[in-house]
Amino acid sequence: MELKLKRLLPRNFIDWRGQYMIEDDPEASWRECRVIDVSTFGAGLELVDATPDETAGRSIVLADNLRGEVRHAIPAKSNGVRVGIEFVDLTEAEQTYLTSLVQLQAAW
Repeated sequence: MELKLKRLLPRNFIDWRGQYMIEDDPEASWRECRVIDVSTFGAGLELVDATPDETAGRSIVLADNLRGEVRHAIPAKSNGVRVGIEFVDLTEAEQTYLTSLVQLQAAW
């Protein structure tokens, strides 16, 4: 029997370029990323210059200040790591902003 995971809200597959920072990183610099998919609850990111060990259990801030906790991290097919984040502590305004981005399939 195959186990299928179902999300509360489906993710929209996209290709947004962005920047992220790993919280509590001693380097504390903005790095490039690619947003693969997004919903109002979380997102899939491709981080070119990170490793699964570096991101596991950490929080990531996207350049527009949306904060998410890393729920899983695996090596990407290309260089880097593929992470899934769950958005946390979003204000009502941030939630509305994110919902509109998803609905419009806007470019980041």
